[in-house]
Amino acid sequence: MLKQIFIALSSVVMLAGPSFANDIEVQEKIRMKSGEWMAEMRQVEKLKAQKKWDEAEAVIRNIMAERQELKLNLSGEKRSLADLYTAAGKLAEAEKMYKEQISDRETHDGIDDFILVPVLNQYAEFLRAHGRAKEAVPLEQRAKGIEADINKPPKKQIAAIMGDTKLSNNDKYSKLCDLGKRFLESDNATKASFAFTEAIKVNPYKPRAYKMRAQTYYQTEKLQSALEDLNNALKADAKDAEALFDRGRLYQSLNKPLKALKDFDASIALRPDDVDTLGYRAKQYAALGRIDNAIADYSSAIKAQPRTHWAFIQRSLLYRDNKKDTAQALKDIDKAIALAPKNIDDWELRAETLMKAKRIKEAIADATKMIEIEPASTQGYSMRARIYKAFEGPKSKNAAADLASIEKMRKAPQ
Repeated sequence: MLKQIFIALSSVVMLAGPSFANDIEVQEKIRMKSGEWMAEMRQVEKLKAQKKWDEAEAVIRNIMAERQELKLNLSGEKRSLADLYTAAGKLAEAEKMYKEQISDRETHDGIDDFILVPVLNQYAEFLRAHGRAKEAVPLEQRAKGIEADINKPPKKQIAAIMGDTKLSNNDKYSKLCDLGKRFLESDNATKASFAFTEAIKVNPYKPRAYKMRAQTYYQTEKLQSALEDLNNALKADAKDAEALFDRGRLYQSLNKPLKALKDFDASIALRPDDVDTLGYRAKQYAALGRIDNAIADYSSAIKAQPRTHWAFIQRSLLYRDNKKDTAQALKDIDKAIALAPKNIDDWELRAETLMKAKRIKEAIADATKMIEIEPASTQGYSMRARIYKAFEGPKSKNAAADLASIEKMRKAPQ
């Protein structure tokens, strides 16, 4: 079955999150590189098994350089380096990596990042494994302290802001919102909500704290509270396009499609070229069976951002499955593939669409292309086996050969 992942229009939404379409170039580079990185990390494991430490390190360092260029988090790669150094007996280098991971997560402003917990525990485990149990204890205690403190108000930080006589009320409001934002960035929605609540007490007539507290409520599954906050934000500023967009997405989660559409309409009236809002409205139109409206919105998104990959994919599905127009669907898929030529999900969608169009040989060629792009993945073999069975029958020898390849890959040591 097709595994199209529509990141921007996931049914699980994050209110007021970063726009998926802000940098299409970067997103496509990440999309194209992800498969390569996975394959390279599998190669690292093979090199480690052969004790080719320097070669394995070079591969990880190369991945890190590529991810850093794309401004991506390097914690996973640093953990891999720590594991590699440990296996190679380079304990000082391994410890350096653990310390770097901790430093990366520390904000240096009195806030302990909740994501520090696994890193601290991993470092402590490393120390214990090498006879340094006493040094591990404070790390473990710090991790437990962060976990125990997660649901408590950040009284110290709030008091510091509120007690600063040099700050005006507007300054205090801004700093409390900034404090809450830092907690959100540290994956601590509960503490963030306390900071935003204090900001609202300082000034209940500004929308920022309401909008951001709505994020915390959404993350903690308090949807009605999130809705109340967005309503208050819009009372403060009825033309806040972001708040309208967020409330529309929240209405989608609450299964109130007509209210969602009304908010998306209002947001688009204020920001007619916002591709995310257009995409969410298109999704809602499609769910209501208003296919032409959905296609029009995806088309508008493409016009506003010609490299909006997901819009081509979603529009192709509507053309294929709802309009029964495989020719137009294939045109959109081809445009998506031009943007992300190594995305095997797109090639799979093309192969399935060619099957529906009874263009079997071309479908087989596309499945073979999937195997060429990601030879270590079973996805291409599985797709090609399906096509062979559809074309040659359930006893197809070609399908049997592909299924045998899948079985062999699954049994191979990782």
